[in-house]
Amino acid sequence: MTDDQLIAFLAVARYRSLSRAAAELDLGQPTVSDRLRVLERELGAALVRRQGRGVALTPEGEAFLSYAQRALDVLRQGKENVRAAHTGSGGRVSIAVTVTAGAYLFAPALVAFQREQPDIEVQVRSAHSWESPGLLLDDVVQLALISGPIVHPQLETVRTFRSKLICVAGSNDRAGVITRSDLAADRLLVSYWGPAYQSFLEEIKASAPDGGKNWIELSPVELVKGLLIAGVGVSIIPAISAHLELEAQTLIELTLTDAALPDWHIALIRRRHRPANPAADLLAESLARTLETVTRL
Repeated sequence: MTDDQLIAFLAVARYRSLSRAAAELDLGQPTVSDRLRVLERELGAALVRRQGRGVALTPEGEAFLSYAQRALDVLRQGKENVRAAHTGSGGRVSIAVTVTAGAYLFAPALVAFQREQPDIEVQVRSAHSWESPGLLLDDVVQLALISGPIVHPQLETVRTFRSKLICVAGSNDRAGVITRSDLAADRLLVSYWGPAYQSFLEEIKASAPDGGKNWIELSPVELVKGLLIAGVGVSIIPAISAHLELEAQTLIELTLTDAALPDWHIALIRRRHRPANPAADLLAESLARTLETVTRL
C-alpha cells in the first residue's frame, strides 16, 4: 500500500468521479484506476462501484475512508519530521482542537506561541473531543485540546483548565432568571462541556417527569448562539464565547436561582509514549502557561 494509492482513493471518494479525481491529481484516468485496483487487490475488497455517470463508495470503501486519511496524515507527518530533523528547522507540530476551544481559547494562545517561536509551524485540526484520542494514538496530531478530562492508559494529561459556563437566551420575552425545573421543561440546546456538565444535565433531567424531552443536542457554539438569537430555547455555554452578544444585548444571561452551574472542563492531552518532537513539547509548555490566563477572562 503506497501513499499514491491512498491519495487516488481519497480523491475518488471526494469527487465520486474517476475523471474528476484524475484531473485533480493531474493524472490520466487509467493511472487512477490502476492505483485503485491495486489497492483493492491488497485489501481484498472493492472500494468503489459505478453509479450513474460517476462512482460511489461500497460499504468496504466507507469503512476504509477514515483510516486511509489518517494513514496518509501519519506518512506526511513522518516525512515532515525527518525533513525538520535533517535541515535543523524549527519543526512542525499538529494539534486537534474543538471548534469552541479553538476559537476562544487556542487562537489567542497560538498568537502568543508564534511570537515566542516564529520558526515552528503549527498545524491545527478541528475535531470533536471524542475523535481526538484516536488522532493522538495514530500520531496524526501530537497534542489535543478537548472538553473534559480523559482516562486512557496510552494518553496523559498535560494540564487541565476551567472556564465559566453561563445560561443564556435570546433577549426577547425572558425575565432574566431561570430554575432547574424551567431548564428541564424548556427547549435546552445541549452541547458537550465535559463530564461535570453531563452529570449536571442528568440531575436536571431526573428532577422532572418529562425532563429533557424538548432538549436538542447541538454544536458548534456559533450555531447555538444563532438559534438563541432567533428565539429558539435556552442554552448553557462558555461565558468567554458570549461576550460580544451580551454586550450587544442580542443574548441575555439568565441567573439560575436554585443550583450552581458547573465549569467548562478543558484538558490538554498527548500520547504517553510518543516519538520525540521538540516542537510539540514547546507548544505544550506554552499552552499550559497561556491558557491558564485565557480561561480566567
